[in-house]
Parts: sequence; C-alpha cells; structure tokens
Amino acid sequence: MSGVVWNSLEDAVVAALTAGLGADVRTVRSYQGDWRADLRQETWRLPAALVMLTGSRSEQVGVSSFDLTLDLQVLVVVRHLRGEEAGRRETGGAYDLLAGIRQALWHQDLGLDVTPLALIREEPLLTDGEFTVYAAQYRTTAVLDR
Repeated sequence: MSGVVWNSLEDAVVAALTAGLGADVRTVRSYQGDWRADLRQETWRLPAALVMLTGSRSEQVGVSSFDLTLDLQVLVVVRHLRGEEAGRRETGGAYDLLAGIRQALWHQDLGLDVTPLALIREEPLLTDGEFTVYAAQYRTTAVLDR
C-alpha cells in the first residue's frame, strides 16, 4: 500500500471517536503536547479524548516491500469534583469513555488500507480528587511497496 500517512490515520481516528463517543465527550481532537502542563491550564473542554500518534517503525519483508507499524494513544481526560472514584466509575467517567473508545476503534480499519486497530494497553496515568487521565494504546500495520 502506498500513501499511509500520519494525517490520514489521525483524521480517521478523530472522526471515529467523534461519531462513537457523541455527546459524552466535549473535546475530541489530535494532540501532541505536554498533557500534564495543559491539564491545569484548562486547554480542553472536559471530558476530552486526545489522539496522539506515538511512533512508527518499519521492517523490510521483501526486496521493495515493508511492513509499517503505526502506534497511537488516546488520552481520556475527565474532571470530576466528586472525587477520584467518581472520575473513574460514574456515568461519563473514564471507564465509560474507554469502553466507547474500544467500541469505536478496536478491530476497525476506519476505511483505510491498514490492518484493523488492535488494543495494546489501557492504563491510568493520573487519578486524584479532581482529574482522571487514562491512556488507551492501539496499533495498526500497513504494507508499503516501493
């Protein structure tokens, strides 16, 4: 396949999350920044799903053919003034949003010429009395012929 670019994958993921999460999330967008610094500055309307492309690597599989692996992460950012547990477990909390992200992305090719997205890991990055931040990491691959 030719033409797999970061932009097309990022745009497709943002579109799938926007459609899949609907009104549950107030901000869905691509992001490449320092989320810890931006969190306190209230850069986003919360809850938020932030798509971050985290890396790619290639492996030669033929004379002029390569497998390209693309990794992405979706940050789920929730602000809940009722405490840490509420930010994770209540309706609209991190667990609900992670389930919506799985439904929108897992085993989907998003109309691109890539393998369906595979869930690699979901993990908490921050849980305190005010903010809950989780990361959902996904991976896809594509064949590039040169």
